[in-house]
Amino acid sequence: MEPKVNKERVIEALNSALEKELAAMVRYLHHSFIVIGPGRGPLVQLFRSLATDSMTHSIQIGEKITALGGHPSVKMEEIDEPGDQTLEEMLKEDLEMEKNHIEMYERHLKEFEKDLILKLMYEQIILEEVSHYENLEMYLRDYQPQPVHAR
Repeated sequence: MEPKVNKERVIEALNSALEKELAAMVRYLHHSFIVIGPGRGPLVQLFRSLATDSMTHSIQIGEKITALGGHPSVKMEEIDEPGDQTLEEMLKEDLEMEKNHIEMYERHLKEFEKDLILKLMYEQIILEEVSHYENLEMYLRDYQPQPVHAR
Protein backbone atom coordinates (compact mmCIF):
# COMPACT_ATOMS: atom_id res chain seq x y z
CA MET A 1 0.00 0.00 0.00
CA GLU A 2 1.40 3.42 -1.03
CA PRO A 3 1.92 5.92 1.79
CA LYS A 4 -0.64 8.71 1.68
CA VAL A 5 1.94 11.38 2.41
CA ASN A 6 5.71 11.68 2.68
CA LYS A 7 6.49 10.95 6.35
CA GLU A 8 9.74 12.93 6.34
CA ARG A 9 7.93 15.95 4.90
CA VAL A 10 5.18 15.61 7.53
CA ILE A 11 7.75 15.50 10.35
CA GLU A 12 9.53 18.54 8.89
CA ALA A 13 6.24 20.48 8.68
CA LEU A 14 5.20 19.42 12.16
CA ASN A 15 8.55 20.51 13.59
CA SER A 16 8.11 23.90 11.91
CA ALA A 17 4.66 24.20 13.50
CA LEU A 18 6.07 23.09 16.87
CA GLU A 19 8.74 25.81 16.73
CA LYS A 20 6.06 28.43 16.02
CA GLU A 21 3.79 27.21 18.82
CA LEU A 22 6.64 27.19 21.36
CA ALA A 23 7.48 30.77 20.38
CA ALA A 24 3.80 31.77 20.65
CA MET A 25 3.64 30.32 24.16
CA VAL A 26 6.66 32.39 25.24
CA ARG A 27 5.34 35.54 23.54
CA TYR A 28 1.94 35.25 25.20
CA LEU A 29 3.51 34.62 28.61
CA HIS A 30 5.75 37.64 28.13
CA HIS A 31 2.76 39.79 27.24
CA SER A 32 0.94 38.55 30.35
CA PHE A 33 3.88 39.77 32.45
CA ILE A 34 4.20 43.24 30.94
CA VAL A 35 0.57 44.29 30.43
CA ILE A 36 -0.36 47.10 32.81
CA GLY A 37 -3.29 49.40 33.44
CA PRO A 38 -6.89 49.13 34.62
CA GLY A 39 -7.72 46.21 32.31
CA ARG A 40 -4.70 44.17 33.38
CA GLY A 41 -6.59 41.30 35.08
CA PRO A 42 -8.68 40.15 32.11
CA LEU A 43 -5.77 40.67 29.72
CA VAL A 44 -3.41 38.59 31.86
CA GLN A 45 -6.05 35.84 31.78
CA LEU A 46 -6.41 36.20 28.00
CA PHE A 47 -2.66 36.04 27.33
CA ARG A 48 -2.14 33.11 29.70
CA SER A 49 -5.08 31.23 28.19
CA LEU A 50 -3.56 31.72 24.73
CA ALA A 51 -0.17 30.57 26.08
CA THR A 52 -1.85 27.43 27.45
CA ASP A 53 -3.48 26.76 24.07
CA SER A 54 -0.09 27.13 22.37
CA MET A 55 1.38 24.67 24.87
CA THR A 56 -1.48 22.24 24.15
CA HIS A 57 -0.81 22.53 20.40
CA SER A 58 2.90 21.98 21.07
CA ILE A 59 2.13 18.80 23.01
CA GLN A 60 -0.19 17.47 20.29
CA ILE A 61 2.34 18.20 17.58
CA GLY A 62 5.33 16.86 19.55
CA GLU A 63 3.47 13.63 20.32
CA LYS A 64 2.54 13.23 16.64
CA ILE A 65 6.16 13.75 15.58
CA THR A 66 7.28 11.05 18.01
CA ALA A 67 4.48 8.70 16.90
CA LEU A 68 5.71 9.09 13.32
CA GLY A 69 9.24 8.11 14.36
CA GLY A 70 10.62 11.65 14.28
CA HIS A 71 12.34 13.76 16.89
CA PRO A 72 10.48 16.87 18.15
CA SER A 73 12.49 20.06 17.82
CA VAL A 74 13.52 22.01 20.91
CA LYS A 75 14.10 25.13 18.82
CA MET A 76 11.73 28.05 18.74
CA GLU A 77 10.92 30.50 16.03
CA GLU A 78 12.88 33.65 16.86
CA ILE A 79 11.08 36.20 19.01
CA ASP A 80 12.06 39.86 18.88
CA GLU A 81 12.40 41.59 22.23
CA PRO A 82 10.78 44.95 21.49
CA GLY A 83 11.19 46.39 24.98
CA ASP A 84 8.25 48.41 26.26
CA GLN A 85 5.09 47.90 24.26
CA THR A 86 1.67 49.42 24.41
CA LEU A 87 -1.28 47.09 24.72
CA GLU A 88 -2.24 47.95 21.17
CA GLU A 89 1.23 46.97 19.91
CA MET A 90 1.06 43.67 21.81
CA LEU A 91 -2.37 42.84 20.44
CA LYS A 92 -1.38 43.75 16.86
CA GLU A 93 1.77 41.62 17.15
CA ASP A 94 -0.28 38.69 18.43
CA LEU A 95 -2.93 39.16 15.75
CA GLU A 96 -0.26 39.04 13.03
CA MET A 97 1.28 35.93 14.60
CA GLU A 98 -2.11 34.16 14.68
CA LYS A 99 -2.71 35.11 11.04
CA ASN A 100 0.66 33.59 10.10
CA HIS A 101 -0.15 30.42 12.07
CA ILE A 102 -3.52 30.03 10.34
CA GLU A 103 -1.89 30.44 6.93
CA MET A 104 0.81 27.88 7.80
CA TYR A 105 -1.69 25.33 9.09
CA GLU A 106 -3.90 25.82 6.01
CA ARG A 107 -0.89 25.21 3.72
CA HIS A 108 -0.01 22.06 5.66
CA LEU A 109 -3.63 20.93 5.58
CA LYS A 110 -3.72 21.17 1.78
CA GLU A 111 -0.47 19.24 1.55
CA PHE A 112 -1.49 16.48 3.96
CA GLU A 113 -5.26 16.27 3.45
CA LYS A 114 -5.01 12.67 2.18
CA ASP A 115 -4.02 11.58 5.70
CA LEU A 116 -7.28 11.60 7.65
CA ILE A 117 -5.66 11.77 11.10
CA LEU A 118 -3.40 14.70 10.16
CA LYS A 119 -6.33 16.38 8.45
CA LEU A 120 -8.50 16.13 11.57
CA MET A 121 -5.67 17.31 13.84
CA TYR A 122 -4.95 20.31 11.61
CA GLU A 123 -8.62 21.20 11.25
CA GLN A 124 -9.00 21.27 15.04
CA ILE A 125 -5.91 23.43 15.48
CA ILE A 126 -7.10 25.79 12.71
CA LEU A 127 -10.46 26.18 14.48
CA GLU A 128 -8.66 27.17 17.67
CA GLU A 129 -6.25 29.51 15.88
CA VAL A 130 -9.15 31.26 14.11
CA SER A 131 -10.87 31.65 17.48
CA HIS A 132 -7.67 33.24 18.87
CA TYR A 133 -7.49 35.58 15.88
CA GLU A 134 -11.11 36.64 16.21
CA ASN A 135 -10.79 37.18 19.95
CA LEU A 136 -7.69 39.37 19.52
CA GLU A 137 -9.35 41.25 16.67
CA MET A 138 -12.34 42.05 18.87
CA TYR A 139 -10.02 43.52 21.52
CA LEU A 140 -8.50 45.77 18.86
CA ARG A 141 -11.69 46.69 17.01
CA ASP A 142 -12.48 49.94 18.83
CA TYR A 143 -9.29 50.20 20.85
CA GLN A 144 -8.98 53.50 22.66
CA PRO A 145 -5.58 53.88 24.31
CA GLN A 146 -5.71 54.75 27.97
CA PRO A 147 -3.53 57.64 29.14
CA VAL A 148 -0.27 56.50 30.70
CA HIS A 149 0.34 58.03 34.13
CA ALA A 150 3.86 58.89 35.21
CA ARG A 151 5.14 56.93 38.17
